Parts: sequence; C-alpha cells; structure tokens
Amino acid sequence: MDRSVASLLDHIHEQYERWRTGSPLDGVELARFFNAVGRTAAVIGLSDIAAEAERLIHRLNGQTERQWTAEEALMEMVPLLRCFYEAGEAASATIPSSHRQGPKAAILLCGNDPLFFAYVRGALQTVPWRFTTIPSLEQAAASMFRLSPDCIIVSLKEGEWENPDLTVLLERAGQRPYLPVVIVRRDEGKEGRLKGYELGADDVITTPAADELFVRVRRLIEKKRKIDDLVLIDELTGVYNRKYLPRVYARLRSDLERYGAPSCLALLDLDHFKQVNDRFGHLAGDAVLQKLAAFLRQHTRGVDTVVRFGGEEFVVWLAKTSKSEARAVLERMQRQFAAEKIAADGALLSCTFSAGLVECDEPDRPLDYWLRLADKALYAAKRGGGNRIEEAAREKSGSSDEAPSQASTDRRRWAIAIVDDDELVRMMIADLVRKLVNEQGRKADIYEFGDGLSFLESPFYQSGRQSVVILDRVMPKMGGLEVLNRLRQERKPYKVMMLTSSQDERDIAHALNRGADEYVTKPFKWLELEARLRRLLKELEE
Repeated sequence: MDRSVASLLDHIHEQYERWRTGSPLDGVELARFFNAVGRTAAVIGLSDIAAEAERLIHRLNGQTERQWTAEEALMEMVPLLRCFYEAGEAASATIPSSHRQGPKAAILLCGNDPLFFAYVRGALQTVPWRFTTIPSLEQAAASMFRLSPDCIIVSLKEGEWENPDLTVLLERAGQRPYLPVVIVRRDEGKEGRLKGYELGADDVITTPAADELFVRVRRLIEKKRKIDDLVLIDELTGVYNRKYLPRVYARLRSDLERYGAPSCLALLDLDHFKQVNDRFGHLAGDAVLQKLAAFLRQHTRGVDTVVRFGGEEFVVWLAKTSKSEARAVLERMQRQFAAEKIAADGALLSCTFSAGLVECDEPDRPLDYWLRLADKALYAAKRGGGNRIEEAAREKSGSSDEAPSQASTDRRRWAIAIVDDDELVRMMIADLVRKLVNEQGRKADIYEFGDGLSFLESPFYQSGRQSVVILDRVMPKMGGLEVLNRLRQERKPYKVMMLTSSQDERDIAHALNRGADEYVTKPFKWLELEARLRRLLKELEE
C-alpha cells in the first residue's frame, strides 16, 4: 500500500476510534469529515478517493439531523474504503458471480483494524460466509472452540509480531485437527512474512483486495473440509465416525443443562450381518452398510446425528427427543428399512436391524455411561431374536457401574472433573485435557458440572476416586471455596486447581491455605494453565 494512502487511512482509523469512544455524531460532522478526507486525497493525487468522498457528502444531504453511531458511520464508509484497498485493482477486485453460491463458511476476524474488516464484510457480502469480529486476540483465542470457525483472519500492525496473545492464538488453533489462520499486514517486508510462517500462520498477506483474500481463504477452507472429512467421516459410509461422538454429546448435554431438553441415543446393529458377508462376500456387506447409513441420514432430521460406531453398529442420536418419541421414530425406520431392497452381486437383499435405546436426561453422566446402557439394551434385543427395539433399564443406585470404586478403576485411566458455570470455559478446558491425555497415551474420564452443588451430589463425588478437580471460585448455588472446604474436611483424594478472575494476592493465599493445589487467574494464559494441569495429572501417578 502506498505510504500516502496508508497515512490517510490511519487518519480515518484515528477518527473512527474517537467516534467509537464518544457520543453519537450528527450528519453535519460526518459530512465535514468526508469533506476533509476528499480535500486531502485531492491534494496528494488520489482522485478516485476524492470523488468517492464527494459522492458520500451528496448522500448525506437531507440527513444532517440524523444521529450516527460509530459503527453506522463505518458501514457508510465502505465504498470509500474500497477505493483505499483496491487502489489500482480496477474491476478485478470483484468476486466472480460463480463463487457466490459456494459452500458456507464461518470466518473469525480478529485484530484492531476495524476499517479493513468493514471493507472485507462489505466487499464479500454476496459470498455465503458468516463473519464474526473480535478485536482482542486473547478473546479470539478463548472463543475459537465455541465459535468453531472455518478460518481465522488476523490483522496485525507493525510491532505486533511479538504479541504473546498472537502466539497463544496460533498455538490454540494448532490444537485442532486443522484450523487455518491467515495474517494480514501492511508492511511488505520478507522478514515479516517469514516471521508469520515461523509462528504457525497458514498464509501471510500484505493487505489484499477482497478478490485475492477470497481466493486464498477459500483455498484454505476447502483444505480444512477435506481434512475434517478424513478425520471425522467414516470412509465407507460417509457418516461421522465414533471420534465425533464427544462433540455431539457436549452439544446435547448443553441443551439438557440449559433448557431441560433430553435427547435419545440409539445403538443400532444389523441382524445376521455375518451371514451376508459369508454368503455374498464383503463387497455385498459393504453395500448393506452404505445402504443403512444413507437410509439413516435420509430418515433423520438435520439436528440429529448418525455415527458409524464400528463394524455393523451405528449410533443415532436424536436431539431434543423423549424416549416415547424416539421409539416411534425407530419403529417406523425399522419397518421401512426391512422393506428396502439392496443390490449386491446381482442379488437383491433385505436386511433388518435391532436397537438399544436410552433417554439421556442426566447432564452429569459421562458419554460412556449412556453407551454402556444402550449396549446392554441392544444385547437384549439381539438375544430376543433380533429385528426389535429394547429400552435401557437404569442401573440401580450404588451399583459398581454407576459409581466405580477406586479399586476397580483402571489405574492407567485419569479422572478429571471441571466445575464451572461457564459452558465455554468447561469446553475449552476439556479439550485441553484431551490433548494432554493423547500426548501421554492415556485414557481419561472427563466430567463437567455447572455448579458446586451438582458436583457434590454426583456419583463421581460419591465414588471418592483419585482425581483432578478444576473449580471456579464464583458459581451459583455453591462457590468453589465452599466446595474446597468440603473436599478437605472429608479428606477426598483430589488434586484441586482453583480458577478465579480475582488478581488479589490475598484471595490467592486464602485459597491455597484452604488446600488448593494450584491457582490460575482468568483470563487464562493457556501455556500456564496447560503446564499447571500437566503437573497435577502427573501427581495422580505418584
């Protein structure tokens, strides 16, 4: 970008920041600003910018009494901003119409450059992308798991390469199977580009016009889709694989906690599938599996999820559905699938399936609990002759399955309880725990609770299993300090990490005196949180 253009753009940015922190402005002030921009542009030979500023002044005629917010004024300037960012690009900065109906995508914009982001959103408004803007890099790093973007675009200014929040954001993005990050910057030096790539960015672009940004980001999004498909999609059937189940359960458990809306899990198994393979061959068996997967996708809703659990078993998770409703759906699908004809090696086959059904109505239960119940019900259906649906029987209170004793628990399996009323925090910490678990080649049971009282009333707490407990200091019903007192009074074998927004050293000392093993303040520095959590998990083995 030409130095004179960049200088004028900086002037506009400074004015916008004054508007943003001040009171609403009127049309006269806005017109006066456009007039000043136009005069400056004309003096330095930027005739197209001067002409656009003049056009905007004419648009304001008759609107002198109107009050404008800073955001409204910024959106009014989008045509003017296009002249800055597309200088010398002519018509080439227009997005081809053939790309406007492409795949939808969620784009996270972060960094302190509202002018560029306003230009991008305005120039790409015909593209099926949904934009979310978060100025703070630290907040963007903390929100990426909740927002699940397809790409992050970071706008950097000079001197921001050493920003520790940028390092955290790139590291957090790197914890996902693949989440591309594009860095946009004004300086054109090679050293800056190399620095960006070294930190982990997927692309580093000198402030581009919208068409170039679109093409480069679209390429990364397409790559992400392919990688996501390889990681989470079963290659044979095209439905999700079992690695996707924790994500489904996290979403449905959130619905249950927040709205009291239960879901139903059905574990399906093809009847006499081994006979199909033995008689017609494995290609015929593959055709049957593909047919069942396509049938399940066709006969479930968009909010439902179909997962190939393994072999000839599938999970169908019906969102916001009661047990009676789920049974009616499964019985209908059972009848319809039995009437389907499947072409395999010149023959037409008919197959049936059995199912074990369980209503998931307790948010404190781990995923394995529901799968175990559904599996027992499925076994009963198969033992009863197949082509039937059995509902899971709830396990009696105090049974070894419901509250496993420490003695019967696999010592190689960690147990972690996250007690925090912020769903996003729970989700992010759970993802961090899974990362550490995978690094160590371990297994872990991860439990989430929205308040201290539900944690103390849970089977997890009653089991007395050696665990790491992550406690938020301030929560509804019962706060973290009160829970910590109970833990230490009853001598529970827990390693406790306390979380708080307080930076007061007296609060930290108070919690440590009460028996907390670690104390981490919000907003988190994720590297610090990871290091402290890694230490507590290691101590479980000692």
